[in-house]
Amino acid sequence: MKFWGVGLGPGDPELVTLKALRVLREAGRVFVPLPGKGRKSIAASVMGEHLNRETIPLVFPMVTDSRSRDASLREQLEELRPLWEGAPSIALPVIGDSALFSTAAYLYDVLRSLEEDLELGLVPGVSAHSLASSRAGRFLALGDERFSVVPGTAGISAVAAILAASDAAAIYKPSSLGSSLKDVVLGTGPWKTVIRVDRAGFPEERVLEGEEALLPALEYLSVVELLRWR
Repeated sequence: MKFWGVGLGPGDPELVTLKALRVLREAGRVFVPLPGKGRKSIAASVMGEHLNRETIPLVFPMVTDSRSRDASLREQLEELRPLWEGAPSIALPVIGDSALFSTAAYLYDVLRSLEEDLELGLVPGVSAHSLASSRAGRFLALGDERFSVVPGTAGISAVAAILAASDAAAIYKPSSLGSSLKDVVLGTGPWKTVIRVDRAGFPEERVLEGEEALLPALEYLSVVELLRWR
């Protein structure tokens, strides 16, 4: 059996690749990630703009405890086993890139414990920081400039150290930094471009610049982009 993590890009259906659509169309089974019971799958809604096929919902608990998360996924997979067992391939569409902060990694690890000889395939998708650059009308990194990607969940001191050593940076999950976001960014400046994109690629996308971009981010699907020279 082969497991595919399929990146669908940041949310704009026009940024979904042809390969992503082909893999999802040809997969034996397609799981869709839900943030909670009764909630909608963002990845499924993006996929639905292009494909109409049966899917299997799978709840990914929004927890930091990996044991609790994996136990929940394993329990669901066992309950759903008659629906996926024996399929030649399984695909999971995810927002963004399939290899960057991706829930596909969690499902792959649990599936690997249930299915021997599980192969891994990854279909890249456009990342939120690439879309943020297009919204800002700025080139992200050039020549020998140092570009960093850092999650806000890494903690204030770790984020600050990475930003201080960077010429350009993307902060994912900035909501984790709360009101400290402004202090961390200004303390590692100066930055010529400061931009935050909430729900990048979606109809309700919001682009904030300058000081406004450093207000506490309440949206989980946010990315802050910092450019030191442009």
